[in-house]
Amino acid sequence: MTDYLRQLAFDVGEIDEDINLSLPPTSGEEYIKRVMIETQKCADIVVADIDRKHFKKPTIDVEPLSGCMEAPPWLGPTLDWQLCQVSDFSNIRLYISQLKDEIQTLKRKWKPPKIDMPSIDDEKGWIKFCSGNDEENIRVPPTLDVIFSLNQPMVEQILEYLVEHMETLKKIEYKLGQWIYALLVVLEMPLTPGTCSCLRSLARTCSVMRAKSKRLEVHEIGALNLFICLVARYFRQLDLADP
Repeated sequence: MTDYLRQLAFDVGEIDEDINLSLPPTSGEEYIKRVMIETQKCADIVVADIDRKHFKKPTIDVEPLSGCMEAPPWLGPTLDWQLCQVSDFSNIRLYISQLKDEIQTLKRKWKPPKIDMPSIDDEKGWIKFCSGNDEENIRVPPTLDVIFSLNQPMVEQILEYLVEHMETLKKIEYKLGQWIYALLVVLEMPLTPGTCSCLRSLARTCSVMRAKSKRLEVHEIGALNLFICLVARYFRQLDLADP
């Protein structure tokens, strides 16, 4: 079989390397001979000599996104703790999923809450709705009635708003943490690319807060560890996981 593949497909006879290439070929065989002569003169590997002095320097410094910052030894969670949190979170998601199924199949009665919610494109409105502020105590807790009123695009969008807001803070607020956890509970899988990026930003932000933790309380450190754990180990962003 191998010898058959090595046989010439077309025999052009002897090749005269002194042929005058400036003249046009007189036959098809002569044309093929000229091609073979020129091919033999080509190097097997060609490397371009690039003068990098002519390249313009980039006007924008682009830094690749890094993973989570390593926790100080006294703040990092144990593996057993992480696995326990993932198990509890999975059970809560299963329970909420069963409730939603019962509502959809009319096995459980449910009425939408009588609450004025911001429009989906009102980022500031949702931040006030979920976390409140000092001037206007506008804040609605993430009860089941409220959470069940949100469809999946709203869950993803609100989560993105809250994560971006969290990136501007020095520590995670308790009210904000409640909402982020509730949204993660009802977040459907598989994740969209945008939502996956949002979760990774959440974990990185938490790791930065934790690494710079000089005045954080124990429960605040626990919340940061929890979000990093869930993003990494439940939502399968394992490169961000604590050891």
